[in-house]
Amino acid sequence: MGGLSEKANSLSNIRKNNGGRVIGVDAGNLLFPRKGHYFPDSAEFINATAVAEIYSLLELDAVAVGVNDLSGGLDFLQETENRGLPWVSANLYSNDGTPAFPPYISKTLDGLSVAIVGITGPSHSGDFIIKDGAEVIADLLPALAQVTDLIVLLSAMPIADTVSLVEQFSHVNVAIAADNSKDNIPPFLSGTALVTQTANRGRYQGVMSVNWNGNPLGISPTSDLLKLRKRVKSIDLRLHRLQTNPKDVPSKVEKSRQLKEQRSKLIEQIDGLEKKMKSGDKKNEVSTYENRFLPLTSTGRTDPQIDLIIRDAKKRIVARRSQ
Repeated sequence: MGGLSEKANSLSNIRKNNGGRVIGVDAGNLLFPRKGHYFPDSAEFINATAVAEIYSLLELDAVAVGVNDLSGGLDFLQETENRGLPWVSANLYSNDGTPAFPPYISKTLDGLSVAIVGITGPSHSGDFIIKDGAEVIADLLPALAQVTDLIVLLSAMPIADTVSLVEQFSHVNVAIAADNSKDNIPPFLSGTALVTQTANRGRYQGVMSVNWNGNPLGISPTSDLLKLRKRVKSIDLRLHRLQTNPKDVPSKVEKSRQLKEQRSKLIEQIDGLEKKMKSGDKKNEVSTYENRFLPLTSTGRTDPQIDLIIRDAKKRIVARRSQ
């Protein structure tokens, strides 16, 4: 829980710096460190209760239900929802067949409509049912795509399962996984969706800035241009070293020829990209994004309310252990 006060400060700064045009989400598996069955008097349950209370203060827009989150029982999760935690899951049901939580949450920013869909990974228990995620969203996603500009999938599953899922559905634009076995994963394209995740247990805050124009997401042409120019500079440096090398051997001549050929091709790419950017033709332009992972290091600027919750939880855990 140590990083949650820093997380609150980070989110507050992000919202201020972006004029409130921010969607805050979490892909789940945040309450318990692992799957299990914990009773209310256990240290794990006390800790999870505090985490849930803190997360309700973060004012997130949607949080996917992970299998780990269900380790305290479905009733516990529904209680935390009543206290302000915005759980979403399209495939989690109560034993009576009713949806346990909303399948998605909608939000509109500057006229852009966004649907945030939650998927819970497979598990077995006596007080809930988890249906096959692909089957559940097969009808949901096409319907949402008709009335929504952007679809974000919060996948409380391993990254490989998330990739397998989004490759079946072209409607997903961004997918955020909750794979506890992985750390930060920079966005990569899978099908038509960008897939990413932020390291768990409060060590980082992931931030993705999106400039949406209706086309699939991709790297900004400006970013591509910078990368190409860096490669040209690297080749120029290597050529300079070869030219100043006193040894005049056949291998040096051949290496110089290869590098000059690579440089020529890169210059052609740069020229083509610059012409495309100057033309103003936006017909085939991708929607662009930038992504970064902010380490949640201690800054000394703590949140008094969150710190109080953490101290109280620690006292309860110590009192329990001394009984």
